[in-house]
Amino acid sequence: MVSGSAIKRTVILLSAMLLMTAAWGIDRIPEANLLMIVFTFLASTFLADVKKFNLRLLKVVIWASYGSAAQFLISVSGVFPLLQTIIAMGLAYFTFSTLTDHRVGCVVMITGYLAFLAPPGFEAAVGRSFDIFAGAVVIMAVTTLGSIGTGEDKALLVPDKKYSPGQALMLSAELGIGNLLANMLQLKQGSWIMLTILFIRMCMSSASSGRKLALQRIFAIPIGVVVGGFLLGTFCRMDYRFVFLVPFVGALGFFVLYNYGDFFLFSIIFMAALTVASDWIAGPYQRINLWESFFARSISTGLGTLLELLFLNRQSMENGDTA
Repeated sequence: MVSGSAIKRTVILLSAMLLMTAAWGIDRIPEANLLMIVFTFLASTFLADVKKFNLRLLKVVIWASYGSAAQFLISVSGVFPLLQTIIAMGLAYFTFSTLTDHRVGCVVMITGYLAFLAPPGFEAAVGRSFDIFAGAVVIMAVTTLGSIGTGEDKALLVPDKKYSPGQALMLSAELGIGNLLANMLQLKQGSWIMLTILFIRMCMSSASSGRKLALQRIFAIPIGVVVGGFLLGTFCRMDYRFVFLVPFVGALGFFVLYNYGDFFLFSIIFMAALTVASDWIAGPYQRINLWESFFARSISTGLGTLLELLFLNRQSMENGDTA
């Protein structure tokens, strides 16, 4: 059965993704990365049915401020790995202990950790901060248009899920360990340790335990990279214009998540789309190495999954229940 709320959230997400890409300017993509686009389409889904314009605006400004600060500080501190780890931990604790919804906190920190994959330097980080606020304008436009002529959709009004100070501290410590491992081991895709943890936390619900999502993620990521490589080697080799279907493929993954709650299939589809997008962004003279990407992301995803399982197990023992 197809859910109307799932369709609405997917359409808003896709619209935000396409508009942000257009606003940013396709010719700038090879010089940066996707963090501002990711922030825009993920954040937009949490405002899909907030009717009051002033409330939406306030939330967007706060979230954009957090995201801009996260990517800026993580980026400029990258030359000092230990300092970066400490700063990222502090950011994570502040984010999860102050924002009223931990899922939005995950969006903020995903935006921050994507700076690992962005060009270094003070000016580049400042430019991305402005781009994130441009994304806030796109979010307001898309969510305002999406609310015109519709009644309140109860299926989208999920109560806020704020972390307690203790939960925020545990998660920031987990991300800090992941950050430290990424820097110590000098992993090429080290940010996927933290991204794995955050995507699992963002999608956790009473129906989908953290352990289940973690185990699904560890298999889904390498499968998604292989599927993305297959698409690159067939359709995109035949005609580069197939790459413009990537946003629609990515949106399909989110629809699967929203409508069916299938985190495993969502992860495969999203990773396949991201693999194709990464190759396109790299440009014709810097093609990604598929197998290098396969092993690098698989290793980092495995480490992130292991950390998440260890922390969830500790948390469940302290609470006397299952995560």
